[in-house]
Amino acid sequence: STALHYAYLEIESSRRAEVLAREAQLKALKAQINPHFLFNSLNSISALTSIDPAAAREMCIGLADFLRASLRLGERDTVPFGEELALTNMYLSVEQARFGKRLRLIRDIDPACDACEVPALLIQPLVENAVKHGIAMMAEGGDIMISGRRESDQLHFSVSNPFDPEAPVQVRNGIGLRNVRARLEARYGAAGKMHI
Repeated sequence: STALHYAYLEIESSRRAEVLAREAQLKALKAQINPHFLFNSLNSISALTSIDPAAAREMCIGLADFLRASLRLGERDTVPFGEELALTNMYLSVEQARFGKRLRLIRDIDPACDACEVPALLIQPLVENAVKHGIAMMAEGGDIMISGRRESDQLHFSVSNPFDPEAPVQVRNGIGLRNVRARLEARYGAAGKMHI
């Protein structure tokens, strides 16, 4: 009986340590998101200042609004999908100031998705990747498609974009996608999947 009691205490202690480690990992991954986006946005604004100063100013204002909203959402572990999508739309308005008609959006979101809880700051890095490695590399731009469906207790969403297979390969550090995958695995285990 005593041995079982101590074994049970050891198992509980191990579980608590695992939960704390997972929470620390999620916080560290979430902390990477804003600096990564900020760096990319400042590069975009810098490129825009010589071409269209008024658009650069508009982009700065949009960036400030986005950062304010992302800080509010980033304080929470999970947010409704509708709020996460609204934040992503703020990001896209910043990028549309840069790309204009080259960046076109197609949305196919089931309204049942809006109330689904998702990790905060999850969709924006996927859309940022679609802009940076798809639309920005194509002279004519293209469509980014964001779709979402709720199936039973699961949310399935996708972000798709065109790309130029003949474009020179960029050196990529892959922080955004790696971060999303790690956060999904840390929060949902095998149930959280990301396919590229």
